[in-house]
Amino acid sequence: MAIETPKYTVLKKYKNIEIRQYSEYIQAEVEVIAENYKSAIENGFEILASYIFGNNTGRQKIDMTTPVKTSRSEKIPMTTPVKVYGEGTYTVSFVMPAKYTLETLPLPNEKSINFKKINAKKIAAIRFSGFFKQENISKNIALLKEYLLKENISTDKEFVIAGYSPPWIPRFLARNEVMLKLNE
Repeated sequence: MAIETPKYTVLKKYKNIEIRQYSEYIQAEVEVIAENYKSAIENGFEILASYIFGNNTGRQKIDMTTPVKTSRSEKIPMTTPVKVYGEGTYTVSFVMPAKYTLETLPLPNEKSINFKKINAKKIAAIRFSGFFKQENISKNIALLKEYLLKENISTDKEFVIAGYSPPWIPRFLARNEVMLKLNE
């Protein structure tokens, strides 16, 4: 059985970069404090996986989907000096299966999980394999930025790191992406 992913159409392709049009979907998300994307995705995955494995008010199991997404949450300190060294707040999210609506999803027992309807949007994505090491992520962010600048494509500022492969897949075969929402 294939794992469900959000529906999209490829509008343009250049090497391992795609410009995509996504349909709307619902995602479950949780904020975590972590040192980097890798530890954020590990911590957030555990919380969200518990929800889909039945830690919800209906004790209902929900099919796993891909990708698991992680983005850096920008927080502005309210007072100074507030300094954070080596850590930050990240949002980790799972896309919910298309058969659910906000009204039909079982409520999570873990109160830190929120649901969000994501409207249809255009995304630029660059695919890469390997581990969620900061150097892999940074390299692909730079490549995607360079392409979008060259093509004069206006984007949002928040990068999303997406992982599509289960942990037992060898990393050199794993499908990962850096994604960036395009401005309309």
